[in-house]
Amino acid sequence: MDEYVGLPRNHPESYHSYMWNNFFKHIDIDPNNAHILDGNAPDLQAECDAFEKKIEEAGGIDLFVGGIGPDGHIAFNEPGSSLSSRTRLKTLAMDTILANAKYFDGDLSKVPTMALTVGVGTVMDAREVRTHLVLVACVFSRLVGIDTGIESKETFVLQVMILITGAHKAFALYKAIEEGVNHMWTVSAFQQHPRTIFVCDEDATLELRVKTVKYFKGLMHVHNKLVDPLYSMKEN
Repeated sequence: MDEYVGLPRNHPESYHSYMWNNFFKHIDIDPNNAHILDGNAPDLQAECDAFEKKIEEAGGIDLFVGGIGPDGHIAFNEPGSSLSSRTRLKTLAMDTILANAKYFDGDLSKVPTMALTVGVGTVMDAREVRTHLVLVACVFSRLVGIDTGIESKETFVLQVMILITGAHKAFALYKAIEEGVNHMWTVSAFQQHPRTIFVCDEDATLELRVKTVKYFKGLMHVHNKLVDPLYSMKEN
């Protein structure tokens, strides 16, 4: 979904390296079918335009999975980004540069200051309506029982899954869930996305109202009972 500008693709902190080492090399995928933005392209705007075209030619994004920053940015759509933005060149906010310094030996001078990123509008393109908040207790395997929203239709519906963990991102989740849509908190745009799941741990809910957490936990328990007749026995 994004890539640093000017960082060699084989650099350990490039998103090319991250995706290959943590995902692509572990699955049976043709390298020609792995599309990652090239932050070293001779024409960065042309690279962004070509990426958008590839998405369009593929019929859209079936599933988008991403995390957020403590300031609520999704991909590299920093605070103040247009909520209708497309794939483009973006200057990184100082908060993001400071947060990423730990991956570059704590040396700010080594941290890239620009990146290519999909836009909020790129991810927002969608076809159906339903939004969930899923609370999980730091156990990713719980996702197995969660409605993915993929139905038996001729085409998949676009779905966005936002992963939010840790107390340091609690205020961002609060902004995403309990306050209105605001371009200063780009993750809040997904309140209006037709099919979004927020997956978070308990620590990430610390800034939410108690009744909000209870409401979504109640939905989760009802859902689990519906899909697993033995769920009540497993709780005891």
